[in-house]
Amino acid sequence: MTHTDGTSRSRTRDGFGIAAFVLVLLALAVGFFWVKGAWRTVIRESPNLIADWPGGAWAFGIMAGVVAVAGTYGGLRASAALQGTMTRRRIARRTATSVCWAVPLLLTLYVLSALPGRNCSSSSPTCREIDGAFPALLAYAITTAVLGWTVYRVSAAREEQRRAAQQTRLRKLRKKGKGKSRREAR
Repeated sequence: MTHTDGTSRSRTRDGFGIAAFVLVLLALAVGFFWVKGAWRTVIRESPNLIADWPGGAWAFGIMAGVVAVAGTYGGLRASAALQGTMTRRRIARRTATSVCWAVPLLLTLYVLSALPGRNCSSSSPTCREIDGAFPALLAYAITTAVLGWTVYRVSAAREEQRRAAQQTRLRKLRKKGKGKSRREAR
């Protein structure tokens, strides 16, 4: 069986496409691990923000949890905001959403990067534990969970109140005969 020239070229093109895709994935993986290692090195070589925070590691964890929940809530509010037709308004909304989502992500990465490495020897200076990392992580996790749940419940209660008020308003309008559609009014 002979192949036409078109299928041969198609297979060659597909082969190069697959090879290029695999190479791009490998490059992304190498870049990710390099950035992860560089981030961890920056955290370890920078001044110890966790231990030097006023109030210690617990206060840092609580502050990080509050800021993370506020950033997440702000990101949700900014992404749910009315979408404008103007380009500037769209750019501002997307920028606000990005910043609001970046804050909790970076705080979480900071707190997690302060923990000791899993496969490191304890004598290595790049693998040392930052003082107060575990109490900060514990305070961060508890604060984020409690405050996040509280914000969620308050938002859900407000939304429920808004829906109930809307239903009450529509019910009153229907009683007056103003809540009907135009077709039903005729």
